[in-house]
Amino acid sequence: MNEIQFISIVVPIYNEEGNITTLYQEITTAMQSMKYNYEVLFISDGSIDNSWEKLDELSKADQHIRGIDLAGNYGQTLALRTGFELAKGDVIIAMDGDLQHDPKYIPELIAKMEAGYEIVGGSKQVRPEGVFKSLLANLAHFTISRMTGVKMKYFGATFKAYRSYLLKDVNMLGDTHRYLGAIVARKGVKYTEIPIEIRSRGAGKSNYSIKKVFYVVVDLIFLKFSVSYMSKPFRLFGVVGGVILLAGLLPMAYYLMSAAFFNLDIHSHRLAEFLFTIFLTLFGLLLISFGLIAEIGIQNQYTRDASSPYKIRQTTQK
Repeated sequence: MNEIQFISIVVPIYNEEGNITTLYQEITTAMQSMKYNYEVLFISDGSIDNSWEKLDELSKADQHIRGIDLAGNYGQTLALRTGFELAKGDVIIAMDGDLQHDPKYIPELIAKMEAGYEIVGGSKQVRPEGVFKSLLANLAHFTISRMTGVKMKYFGATFKAYRSYLLKDVNMLGDTHRYLGAIVARKGVKYTEIPIEIRSRGAGKSNYSIKKVFYVVVDLIFLKFSVSYMSKPFRLFGVVGGVILLAGLLPMAYYLMSAAFFNLDIHSHRLAEFLFTIFLTLFGLLLISFGLIAEIGIQNQYTRDASSPYKIRQTTQK
């Protein structure tokens, strides 16, 4: 595996003016304890406080700091995606900007990467949250692990280190940053976790709300589709559509045969049932057609954009 020479740290920021300086100092201390060249990309996600001014000052004083100011509030997922696409490192570390993620764990993350792992995540040991939120979080992690087959203990934390090639062409939208580890940790990718303590946030106000629980449920459905069927959608829509099509065709054939040879009066005795079989047949055909269109679309995307549905870990010497 390629030697690690350069590390990029991506930190999305939204109204964190009270935390930026402290986080910068902690990251600098952690990185100076190691031998690597590095950069820290602070992504201001449409902050309306003085976050950008502080980032501008830090970048002028320290060449390791890069500030990116997004033209609007796009959300944490797109802020991270911006950083990933601009990062230059062999290893990319993502972390939150509210001081909950302690940079002192960065050397441990990198040590695991040097040991041959491609994804290293932080698994919470202590987290400042209530019983209800803990139960919801544990249920979500269990569900994600079962749905994806990725045996991580903790998916929710942004605080993870990735080999940069795993993040190439990852189509991050919505809130998929919550499941990024599951999305890129395909079969054969080497991943592990280290125990971390998630601290109470520093200055500012938490953006967490109970309504995000419902968003998580919706995103889990997308996650299952993304991991299992994104590159082969016809396997989902074709199979489901085929089952529904048969469920409609078989009884419809029965009614038609009965009407033709056994004098069944469909209009008087089986009209509702017959119409339902027609509905099932048409719906099954619709799903199959949708699956074919989606499959063609996926193939065209890879052909037109020359993007690959797989990641290359390394190649032999020429």
